[in-house]
Amino acid sequence: MIFLYRRHGSPGVFNAAILWGLLSCLSGCQSLSSFSWSDLTKPRVELPPPPPEKVFRAGHWEEEPAPPPGTLAGDLASARVLFQRGQYEDAEKVFSWLADRAEREKEPGIFEDALYWLGESQFAQRKFPAARATYKRLLDKFPNSRYRSEVIRREVEIAENWLEDTREELRALQEGRWYFPKLFHLEKEKPLVGVESSALSTLQDAYLQDPTGPLAPHCLDRIAAVSYLRQEWEEADRYYTLLSEHHPRSPLAPQALRRAIEAKINSVPGPEYDDTRLAEARQLIDTALRKYPELRTPESQTYLQATLTAIHDRQAQKDFNIAEFYRRTGLPGSAYFYYELVRRRYSGTRWAQLAEERIQLLRHRLEQEGQ
Repeated sequence: MIFLYRRHGSPGVFNAAILWGLLSCLSGCQSLSSFSWSDLTKPRVELPPPPPEKVFRAGHWEEEPAPPPGTLAGDLASARVLFQRGQYEDAEKVFSWLADRAEREKEPGIFEDALYWLGESQFAQRKFPAARATYKRLLDKFPNSRYRSEVIRREVEIAENWLEDTREELRALQEGRWYFPKLFHLEKEKPLVGVESSALSTLQDAYLQDPTGPLAPHCLDRIAAVSYLRQEWEEADRYYTLLSEHHPRSPLAPQALRRAIEAKINSVPGPEYDDTRLAEARQLIDTALRKYPELRTPESQTYLQATLTAIHDRQAQKDFNIAEFYRRTGLPGSAYFYYELVRRRYSGTRWAQLAEERIQLLRHRLEQEGQ
């Protein structure tokens, strides 16, 4: 490495002091030609000698010689010894350096291992935001990583830690006491801001990385529960429905189906809105009664029947309002049709009784007009 400078128009000359200092720093370590950026950034951590590796071959374990120190494989093995000793901070430094070096030198196997153990070192120190970023980087680079199931489990654990404030808020609401959410978190375990949104994002990533895996129902349930708490009915409906449809054998499915019905009903603000979700809720109630014995208890039967009655009443009100609209706008024939529809389809409701009264008034009026 040579530094040149030009002074007062004189030709370029060597800066002897800088060059001598650089050569002095490198002397005794290695030659100038072998100097690299990786050596300059290597953390000042005393690495233990790499241990020999055991390999299962031909039905029994065989011990292979340890990888040479100073190589990527050797330093990785040494860093894992640091991790096993509980020296997580030193291990984190070495794994971070190894990951960057392996990526530059295009060694995917070492790169994948270093990223995983870097995340584990950060997780062991409860540096959850840093660990979450490392795990995400690992699965972005290696979607089919052999560490995928372990990483997804770690992501779920991190999200559960970050949702503790949300659970405390829910407990406060149930107990009828005040709750003041924290706007900022200064501890290393949580993001500075947006803890709940970070938790939901982590759960979404964990679900998308393995949508049919054993933790997928748990991820869907947590996301839906937070959406339900925030009264984001469409999101709650979406995730609860995904859970009940794609994981019908999960222990979480019956309760998810029940919550999906509630979310669908709550997502329709009033009878003047589209009632497609109400029709979907009716279908879910039929599914609940057919597929899940857990929902056939007297309590669940009473609840589902009351819900079905509420849906029936809401749909009757919608059709009755359509008939009222036609009556007010001077279209008695169309109004009569919808009143008759309400009377026949929703018999036994107060809307059917009102429709019958309106039909009698329309008949009387049409008879007076000679129609």
